[in-house]
Amino acid sequence: MLEDVLMPIRIGVVMAGLFYASYKDWVSREVDDWVWVICGVAGAVLTGLDMASWWSLDRLIQILISIVLSVGLAFAFYFFGFYGGADAKAIAVISVALPVHSPPFKIHPFTGLASLSNGLLFSLFILPLFLTWNLIALARGERIFEGFEHERGIRKLAAMLFGIRSRNARRRRFWFPLETERDGRRYFSFNILGLELEEIQRDDCWITPGLPLLISITAGFIFYILVGDVLALILQVVP
Repeated sequence: MLEDVLMPIRIGVVMAGLFYASYKDWVSREVDDWVWVICGVAGAVLTGLDMASWWSLDRLIQILISIVLSVGLAFAFYFFGFYGGADAKAIAVISVALPVHSPPFKIHPFTGLASLSNGLLFSLFILPLFLTWNLIALARGERIFEGFEHERGIRKLAAMLFGIRSRNARRRRFWFPLETERDGRRYFSFNILGLELEEIQRDDCWITPGLPLLISITAGFIFYILVGDVLALILQVVP
């Protein structure tokens, strides 16, 4: 069937766009719009050919629901400041090029929505890494909370999850301050969802990395194609 021929091509178009965009986002934090235009148009044409080869009203409705729901939610997250425009455009391209897919583990067949949820979950994997790093620093006797003794324990724990204390913070590219200063005292600042992040003003500073969510979305898409929805997998494993 034509569908069997088109499927790997559609996946290839999406992955080519995501890999290139992830690379650009990693090195410069900028992705040209032409990447999404080319991939989106190519994906739309391939989806149209797929629909023409296997037409049904139910399938058309399912595809339209997937595109509207995934793109709408993706851009809603963007407008509320949860991530950048490139992340929303990536979900839009996925939704147009491969609206539905049926992997082994799924809650729903909407590829864009599942790629987004997978990506958001994958982006959380860095939290235990930071916690481990900071616990090791404490075990070594490093005074990572010096100057923050007045902060509550729960806020110190949050800082250990979201960042690290660096002695050469201003030399780190694409890292941002996890603290602010008021009336001569230093306080943790967890406004890490904002797109306009402040520059680091001192070398000795708590910082958090500006990791591109696009990389996590790319991983989320690949995982969904090969395995499925992470949430569905968790529900299968956890009794």
